[in-house]
Amino acid sequence: MLVLGEVLTSLLPSSTALPADAGERLLALTAGAQVLRSDRPMPVVVSPDRLTGVDCRLPTGPHGSARAIGTVTTRAVLTGGHVLQSSARTVAVRSPHSRRLPWSHYLARPATVEIVGKFKERAVIEAFLADGPAAPMLNLGAIATHTADRVRGSSLVDSRAPFPSRETALRWAAVLDDAGQDVLSFTVEGDDRRSVRLHTSGTGLAGVVTLCEDLALHDWLLTTLTGIVTRAALTGPRPGAAVDRLRPAVDHLLHLWMPGARLEFETRRYWEQMEQRAGFGRQWSAAVQRIRDHLALSTLRELGRLAGPAAS
Repeated sequence: MLVLGEVLTSLLPSSTALPADAGERLLALTAGAQVLRSDRPMPVVVSPDRLTGVDCRLPTGPHGSARAIGTVTTRAVLTGGHVLQSSARTVAVRSPHSRRLPWSHYLARPATVEIVGKFKERAVIEAFLADGPAAPMLNLGAIATHTADRVRGSSLVDSRAPFPSRETALRWAAVLDDAGQDVLSFTVEGDDRRSVRLHTSGTGLAGVVTLCEDLALHDWLLTTLTGIVTRAALTGPRPGAAVDRLRPAVDHLLHLWMPGARLEFETRRYWEQMEQRAGFGRQWSAAVQRIRDHLALSTLRELGRLAGPAAS
């Protein structure tokens, strides 16, 4: 099974963390469908899946493409009342037909696109993970953006983000079968774009989707935290100003770092691969320790100032 997906991760434009009850109302995007909520180990709210019909081209290699018809599933995830993710994915299968069928055929196979024509799975993966798609190619990022915009435009969101941040996009392709070695490859493609290639023989589709969302979440947290530290200019001439710039990290980010907390046992092993190769956790710990050291030194400096010069 070949699955293609994209996850957009950003800070919810809300001045404070949205309570879980409000998060449930925010992500009730489909009338009558259940919103999922978990309060441990941190509040996570997941919207119902929504389907979007597509009839477009899918890249099948550096210079080729084929027609893809079917539906894409999107959902929104709110973590800790602060971090919004919009996740889109579809299963890509070879169509047994050489022509487009009535929509009832594709609606009976939700979250699946049928590719009309010949293609090689590996070539599709590489082409899909390449630079951003141009019309009329399949654009999962645009579909995910529509869902994210709908959430951000809700009256429950006050549009006052507590600090500046950037959205990141993680595009992923996964092969699910019963043969071969389990391998995960994570690549930083640019300031705001990442890609994941995954081959798994023991993980279901739901587990793969949650894994990619978890990777995207923690990559965004790490990217945002290091950005805050860089902008704070810790070695600059105004240590007090640096403390003010670090405050958003302490108030809104540090408690959200829990890699693998939403994953089942069989998918947590991929975080071990990530740690060995990318060192997410080591980089996060180093950044957090740097923040704490700076705050401790600033506190000692302020206490010394208040105490005044030592008596002779």
